[in-house]
Parts: sequence; structure tokens; C-alpha cells
Amino acid sequence: MAAKIGFGFVFLGFVDAINSLQAGTTSIPISIGLIFMMYPPLAKVRYEEMGRVFKDIKVLVLSLGQN
Repeated sequence: MAAKIGFGFVFLGFVDAINSLQAGTTSIPISIGLIFMMYPPLAKVRYEEMGRVFKDIKVLVLSLGQN
């Protein structure tokens, strides 16, 4: 976010270039970034272990804090 603001002040056409990469109200670069960010943790979820994690409050709080 800070990089986009900085580039907007330095390179006036940068904001228009990023804004042209939208489909409706969805920013394609942000969507791609979110997919790359969220895919690894979601792909490695072991649902059979969730009951054990929710019983151990210490592990649950640590996990939520890291995420």
C-alpha cells in the first residue's frame, strides 16, 4: 500500500496503469496476491487434527496469533 502511494506521487501514470488492471470493482493484482498468499496454508490443512488443536488452547492462541 505504501509503495503504491509512493509510486503515485513519483510516477503519475503508475496509478492509472494499476487501476486499468481491474475487472469491475476487483483489482486483479490484489486478487493474484491474495491467492498466492492464502493457497499454501489452505492446501496444507489437516482437518482430522482440528479437534486436537481446539482442545489445546495454547496451540490455538499461538496459531491464531501467527496468522
